[in-house]
Amino acid sequence: MTGAVSSGAGMEGAHFLFIDETGVLSRDRRQPFFGLGLLRTADTAALSAELHALLQRARGRIHPRFEFKFTRIGRRSAWVYRELVDLFFALPGLGFKAWVFDKRGPDFDPGRNYGGLWEAQIAYSRRLIESALADGAYGVVIADHVTKPRESQRYFEREVRRHPRVLNALMLDSNATLYVQLADVLLGLVVYDCKVRAGVAASNPVKQEVARHLAERVGVTELCRPHTRREPPYFGVRLVAPSGGAEP
Repeated sequence: MTGAVSSGAGMEGAHFLFIDETGVLSRDRRQPFFGLGLLRTADTAALSAELHALLQRARGRIHPRFEFKFTRIGRRSAWVYRELVDLFFALPGLGFKAWVFDKRGPDFDPGRNYGGLWEAQIAYSRRLIESALADGAYGVVIADHVTKPRESQRYFEREVRRHPRVLNALMLDSNATLYVQLADVLLGLVVYDCKVRAGVAASNPVKQEVARHLAERVGVTELCRPHTRREPPYFGVRLVAPSGGAEP
């Protein structure tokens, strides 16, 4: 992801990094994939205006408490999600990364190298953030809230702030920010394509149609394969199958 970056750690050169996750890192035959998604932008103004305009239309036509969420894609709301995808590609200052972890390998044990699944999720999130800031940019991380296990002494926000170019970090419920909701939908479509191709997702023509629409906008025939769209807006997918939980 590229963008104008200041020479210091001031807010002028900072990007917002909105992070969402789907699935679980533990072994679960019903959930063979775990995904992390990161939406990056330096300027939320245009995105905020467009997201709120689309949200108000959806609330007027579908439900007054409507929110953007992959699991809620249905026949009545399909048009909203197609427009949400188009909205992303209409704003060249955006960037999105999805890391999809394939948990089907016999040696997949992400807690082994990190002392637990929570610690592994933090480590993977830090690596995703590092890749998003590889151009030297600074970032403020806003992540979907995940409950810390009581037995762990490690807080997501504190661990993420250890990165030298992360200015601060915050966890919020996804209903508090439309940006995390956008990350949820983009990540959900990528992981759904992986599930369909692995034969572990129930047939859903509406979700498949929206996933195809996203693939067409990205310029690929399938979302569930490694690819990088380098022209603005950036869109990248990485498939990860770490042996023994090794870092991607």
